[in-house]
Amino acid sequence: MPTIVSIDDEAEFTRTIQAFFSSRGFVVHVAMTGPSGLKLVEVHRPDVVIVDLKLPGMDGDEILQSIKSQFPEIPVIVITAYNDGGKTRDRLLKLGAYSHFDKPLSSLRDLSKTIKEAIA
Repeated sequence: MPTIVSIDDEAEFTRTIQAFFSSRGFVVHVAMTGPSGLKLVEVHRPDVVIVDLKLPGMDGDEILQSIKSQFPEIPVIVITAYNDGGKTRDRLLKLGAYSHFDKPLSSLRDLSKTIKEAIA
């Protein structure tokens, strides 16, 4: 079964991700902090990582760079409520993010489609 690690400090968001993707045949591991999320990535070697940009202690940029340096084959999708007209998205894509979504997500189907493409 395909595996997702979701790193986000919003409990409601992680519950939604877990419920949606678990019901579609994914194994979903969630972490509320960057360091615990990186540990899950090391242990489970997921097919894809979903990471929030703004996290306490370690932000999404640092998590993205850490994952891409250790596991360059793992696609990382960054989700953020921070909207600056595309500058952040462009920066994240240059750092190696597979894709970027704005919060609140308009559609979990769009995220699901992107995840399926990323692991295909």
